[in-house]
Amino acid sequence: MKNTLIIFTLIWRISSQNDIRGFDDSIIYNINWPGGLISEDEQLPGGESIIVTSAHQEKYKCTLPTTAEEEAELEEKYDGPTALEILSPLFSPNTPCSFRLESYWTYQVCHGRKVRQYHEDRDGKTTRVHEYILGKWDSNYYEILLERAKSEDYDKNTEPPVKKVDNVNLPYYEVILENGTECSINNNKPRITKVLYVCYIHGKHEIYSVDEPQTCVYEIIILSPLVCAHPRYKPKDSEENKINCVPIDGSYKMPYSLAKLMHDSNLLRKKSDLDRFKVELIKIEKETVSNEEPKPIDSAPVEDFLRGKNCLSGGTGWWKFEFCYGRSVEQYHVESDGRRISINLGVFNRKAHLDWIAENPHKRPKPVLERKQLSHLYSSGSVCEKTGKHRQTEVKLKCLQNPSSPNAVSLYLLEPKVCQYILGVESPLICDILSRADENGLVEIRETEFEETDTTTTVNIEL
Repeated sequence: MKNTLIIFTLIWRISSQNDIRGFDDSIIYNINWPGGLISEDEQLPGGESIIVTSAHQEKYKCTLPTTAEEEAELEEKYDGPTALEILSPLFSPNTPCSFRLESYWTYQVCHGRKVRQYHEDRDGKTTRVHEYILGKWDSNYYEILLERAKSEDYDKNTEPPVKKVDNVNLPYYEVILENGTECSINNNKPRITKVLYVCYIHGKHEIYSVDEPQTCVYEIIILSPLVCAHPRYKPKDSEENKINCVPIDGSYKMPYSLAKLMHDSNLLRKKSDLDRFKVELIKIEKETVSNEEPKPIDSAPVEDFLRGKNCLSGGTGWWKFEFCYGRSVEQYHVESDGRRISINLGVFNRKAHLDWIAENPHKRPKPVLERKQLSHLYSSGSVCEKTGKHRQTEVKLKCLQNPSSPNAVSLYLLEPKVCQYILGVESPLICDILSRADENGLVEIRETEFEETDTTTTVNIEL
C-alpha cells in the first residue's frame, strides 16, 4: 500500500508522545478521515497536530489522541485508599494461602506472612519434607509499606512499574519479603521474594508464575481482583483511539490509494455477504419443512458423574489429585516404573456430612433460585503425620456459566490448614444438579436409570 508512510509516521509520533517502552498492541488506534477543509487556526479534538504526506504528495493535518493525559487526569482525581490498604484483607491470618504445584516443588504464598517452597518424599508411613522459607513478613513491615504507598500516591509523577503478563504490560504493586532461609550458593545470604500483585478481575489471588531471576531471589506474580479498585493499577483502556486527519492544500478527503483499496474491499465484502445469504436461506427452508423432533438433552454425563463413574483428575506438578463424586478424594503420584503413590484426602460418609452441616449451618445450600454452589465433606482420610488426625476435604461444587465447552471442568486444590483441604470443582455439569440438591446439599441418584457397573472412568483435567 502506498500510504504506509502516513501510518508509520503516525505510529512513530504517538510512540514518542506517550513514551511507550516497547510496542504494546493492547492500545488500539484508528485513522479517521472526517473530510472538509479547515483553516490553519482551526483545531480538531485531541492533542498535538502533525502534517503528513502520501506517496502521491497529498497532504493531511492529523491530530493525535490525548489518551495518556485523560487517564492521568482521572488518576489525579483519585483520593481513595492506597493499593496496600486495598490489598490488606489478604494479609489477615484467616485468609487461605495460595499454592502452585510444579514438577518437583510446591510453592505456598501466605499473604502478609511468608513464602514457602517445599517437597515431600514418602517412603511408606515415613515422610521427609524438604523446605525453604523464601521470605518472611516482619511485624512492623505493614507500617513501613503504608508510609511508602501514601508517598507514591501523593507523588503523581511516579508511575507504577509494569510486568508483561500474557503479552500485556500490567502495572503491579510489589511487596518484598526478606529474611528467608540462608542460601549456601549465595554467600549464605537470606533468600528474598518479590511478590507482584497485578489486577485481574476474574482472579482468585492465585499464583500466576514463579521465577528466580537471580540466585535465591524469587519473583512471584499474584492475580488479584482487589488491586483493580485503584485506578493506577488497572490495565489501560483498550478502546479504539481516533486519529483525525483532514485534507489541506486541496487534497482529497482521504489518500487516493486508500480510497481505492476500501472501494475494492467493499465490493468483495458485498459479494461474499450475498453468497452467504443464499446458503443461509436454503438452510432456513430446510428447517421450516422439517418434521424432525429436537434431540433430547443427553443427561448421561451428569448421571455418570453423580454415580462416581466419571472421576476427575487434575494437577500438573509432582502431586496430582483425583475426585470421584460420592466416593473419595485422593492425591497421587505415578513413579517412572508405573507404581502409584496415593494419599487419601477423604471419603464420603453421609452421616459425617450431615453432622458437619449441622455444626456449620452456613455450609447449607442457599434457596434454589439463589443457589450457585454446593459444599460436601469428605472425611476420614489417611492419618496426617503433623497433626495425628485424619485428613479431610471440603468439596465445593460450583456452577460454571457460559463455558467454552459444555463439558468443561476446572479443578483447584487448596490447603488452608495443615491436612485440611478445599477442592474446587467448577463445571456446567454442576448447574444441572443444583436444583436437585436437598437442604443438606445432597443429590439423590435417579435409581430408575441406574445400571449396576464396576467400571469407573477417569477424566484428566490439565491445570
